[in-house]
Amino acid sequence: MVTQTDLNQTDTDWKPLHLFNIYRFTVATVFLGSFLAGLSPSFLGRFDEHLFVVAGWFYSSFVILCEVTIRKRWPPFYVQVLGQVLIDIFTISLLMHASGGVNSGLGMLLVIAVAGGSLLTEGRTAFFFAAVASLCVLIHVTFADIYDWFGQTSYTHAGMLGITFFATAFSAFSLAQRVRASEMLAKQRGEHLRYLAQLNAEIVQRIDTGIIVVDTMQRIRLFNEAARRLLGLDQHPEAVTLAYVAPELVEQLKRWQNTLSSTPSLFRPALGEVEVMVTFTGLNQGGATSTLMVLEDATLMARRAEQLKLASLGRLTASIAHEIRNPLAAISQAGQLLAESTGLSSAQARLSEIVVNNSQRVNTIIENVLRLSRREPTNLQSVELHSWLQSFVEELINLHGLIKTDVFIQTPPTPVNIIFDPVQLYQVITNLCDNGLRYSQGTPLLEMTIGVGERPYLDIRDHGPGMSEEVKTQIFEPFFTTETRGSGLGLYLSRELCAANQSSLHVFSNNHSGCCFRIHFASDT
Repeated sequence: MVTQTDLNQTDTDWKPLHLFNIYRFTVATVFLGSFLAGLSPSFLGRFDEHLFVVAGWFYSSFVILCEVTIRKRWPPFYVQVLGQVLIDIFTISLLMHASGGVNSGLGMLLVIAVAGGSLLTEGRTAFFFAAVASLCVLIHVTFADIYDWFGQTSYTHAGMLGITFFATAFSAFSLAQRVRASEMLAKQRGEHLRYLAQLNAEIVQRIDTGIIVVDTMQRIRLFNEAARRLLGLDQHPEAVTLAYVAPELVEQLKRWQNTLSSTPSLFRPALGEVEVMVTFTGLNQGGATSTLMVLEDATLMARRAEQLKLASLGRLTASIAHEIRNPLAAISQAGQLLAESTGLSSAQARLSEIVVNNSQRVNTIIENVLRLSRREPTNLQSVELHSWLQSFVEELINLHGLIKTDVFIQTPPTPVNIIFDPVQLYQVITNLCDNGLRYSQGTPLLEMTIGVGERPYLDIRDHGPGMSEEVKTQIFEPFFTTETRGSGLGLYLSRELCAANQSSLHVFSNNHSGCCFRIHFASDT
């Protein structure tokens, strides 16, 4: 019957049995080969040569058969150990008898057989092997004395061998217990280490910060999901160098290796959607130095810093705006009344017009500031982007007096569903289109492209002169504007609304032929 213990045997159990069988094969072939070649010591087979040869052939054949059963792992492990050691004891006893009995010295081979069996088994089986070996020796000596096979008795020698068998069994049994305890402890620790490694790998893969580890040859050893997303890769790189995945990052790494600066570096991946901030740390293991790279979304960090900065200013600006509205209303009303007065010169009429217009502009700024401070929660809904955009463009054309060819829409063949508050989406797209129409000079005036990458996106491109790098770096800052009549809150508010709707807004391209803004949406799939 096969026990659960037999089923749980591993390579660490079968390998010692295989090595023990190699020892058997060596003993059998050396004894038989040297005897048949006439090179063996004179005591081998001196009592019964024919029995020695038969026992030698039997032992050699048995060892070969054992090798086959060990490789097939059938019968079960402990059945094989028990049967093989008992055959060892029986065969060695025959070889000992054929060579002149206990005095031939071959009885010491029984000690090795008992020791091997004791190491390979558990419990009281070790002492069973010692008892069988002792009985074989004692029975052999008894029959040798009764039938006077060798002319002298060896009861003392047999007794010493018996004691040696039991001492060997006890020592081997104790050693085997310690070895198994050590193996069990090592196995438990190994499983615990594998669990910790699996846990660490899972944590590294799930954190929002990108993690990359490269060796001295810049080969990637660790690469988590966040790093793949930040670098804009379609799949995890395997067995490749860092230069193949992100050549921009290689330049940052070389610069850090030259300076060893702890200051984070900023770069824009060729395939990524956002700017990335990278921090380098050296890892020394066994004399080999690897490099840990921590990647973070720079726009997200900037947004967090900006939100912290504006959070304290929000309450202040809201209270100031409330206080300004009352005197501003009085100024505006006084300007309007002054403009309606009779007898005003053209210069005075112009001054009253300036007062009214700028009062309205200041009031618009105050309304935008108050809207930011009391922004309502988003009402996220599923929006089919293509049909929504077509309705928006029709309204835009009517509002600005455009023709249909002034706005071009490019869409994928399959519908694209996004998650966004429709009211806030209208406000964002309106701001971007108004900016584009203000500067665009080509045909069409605006190009809108719906695409699907890692996330759905919408590109809004104009055909104007583009922006300078200085303007590009400040374009999303509140109250920054290049227009005398602008409030400087349109793009800032658009980006904030996108963030509130789990989306992102950034400048995708900017050159002398125009500027393109891209919105990445949360997908409704």
